[in-house]
Amino acid sequence: MTEADVRIPSDGFAVDPELAADTFARLSEVQDTVGQLARRAAVLGRTVPLGDGYAREIGEFMATYGIADTGSAVESLTRFGQEIENLKQRIDTALRRYDDQDRTASRGVDCVGGG
Repeated sequence: MTEADVRIPSDGFAVDPELAADTFARLSEVQDTVGQLARRAAVLGRTVPLGDGYAREIGEFMATYGIADTGSAVESLTRFGQEIENLKQRIDTALRRYDDQDRTASRGVDCVGGG
């Protein structure tokens, strides 16, 4: 094999549809988990009646941590879930474009003869 045989064309790239679909599925799993975590964190935003004294302080901290406007667990997890959704949409768009181009290219290929 010569150097020319292993050269990668600079005008394009290959897409592995199976790998992209697997990535999409795994991102969906992560997104589901992030959603569960966000829902659990939202529970912390409720007043947690743990009692008086130190227990009340812990309950107040849990409520603040769960619903604080900036940097709360719910906000961070929600943003992360949105970023995952954006990534999934970009993967889906790329796959559709790849499929469209692949179909278009296949129409221009004539297979004739044999051997």
